Amino acid sequence: MKHRLRTYSVVTVVVAVSITALAAGCVGPSTLGTDDRQTNEEDAASPVDASPAPIESPGSSTSTTPTESSELPTSLADPEDTTAPAPSVAQSTTTLALTSTLPRPTLATEDTSDWRLVLNDDFAGTTLSSLWNTCHWWQVDGGCTIITNDELQWYRPEGVSVRDGALRLLAEAIPQQATDGRTLPYRSGMVTTGRTTSDMSIPPKFAFTYGFVEAAMTLPTAPGTWPALWLLSADNTSLPEIDIMEWYGRRPELITMHVHQRVDGNAADTGRSIEVADARGSTHVFGMRWTTDGITFYLDGVESGSVTDPEFIPTTPMYLIMNLAIGGGNAGTPDATQSPQELAVDYIRVWQEAP
Repeated sequence: MKHRLRTYSVVTVVVAVSITALAAGCVGPSTLGTDDRQTNEEDAASPVDASPAPIESPGSSTSTTPTESSELPTSLADPEDTTAPAPSVAQSTTTLALTSTLPRPTLATEDTSDWRLVLNDDFAGTTLSSLWNTCHWWQVDGGCTIITNDELQWYRPEGVSVRDGALRLLAEAIPQQATDGRTLPYRSGMVTTGRTTSDMSIPPKFAFTYGFVEAAMTLPTAPGTWPALWLLSADNTSLPEIDIMEWYGRRPELITMHVHQRVDGNAADTGRSIEVADARGSTHVFGMRWTTDGITFYLDGVESGSVTDPEFIPTTPMYLIMNLAIGGGNAGTPDATQSPQELAVDYIRVWQEAP
């Protein structure tokens, strides 16, 4: 979903750890982040080969822990600024042996017998697992957004629930006041395994390097909605970013998958837009395999595109994000009469290949 981290107003800014005042005059990182993801929905993917990888379970100890307490540069608020080095982040992962009793990927053509399930949340019960936070790390009082995408929602915990065997992210036409004083017309929900703070000494809830991510999701139905499943760098920077799925209510027949990276000092992206039957209200399984050789995207278990240019392949830990944004150039103008809208997630899993 490409939430850029560039503007630090009241919307979410994946801003620097050390920021004490944002452009909007707020203390601490702006909850109005910026996003490097203004992708062109017409982009064609550069095909590449990649190999699947494994996951871990919500209750497990898989996590990414900083090797040192590094402070992110305030220039992080501008993804185009490469003058400051990113902090180093190490990863420690506890995995589960993948047996016949544990879920397997939907891939039909891959031998996944040696893959290890490292994350598995099927959203049973009525309580959100402690694996998840309900706002980006630049949140203030539990609220956040990404202003640079012209998004119209303010993420709040009230927009997140677990019931009837699914995670439910609900967007409603309930005006919300952002931290910079502006009013956003929608309240919505998101979850992330990243931090809730700019303090790099606190590890993300779950982050990993290389693996296979898979989630079954039922999309909303209205124009102006923008659901996404994506990864961001565990060092609290805006790049790299992997968009496993983005869907725009304005273009219900299009599903996009992209990789955003810094190439030669500039933000760049590459990926694939897939035409499908009208996807409004439909359920699909979205997958992404990330290896040292490339990134391959899957739709309902079938390979749909890949990226093999080494300059675009992330090599450091990343964390998960699922959200339902409203508005923005790609999503189109929302229709308040079709509120509320929901993104339902039946399950999300991550596997990694056995060493």
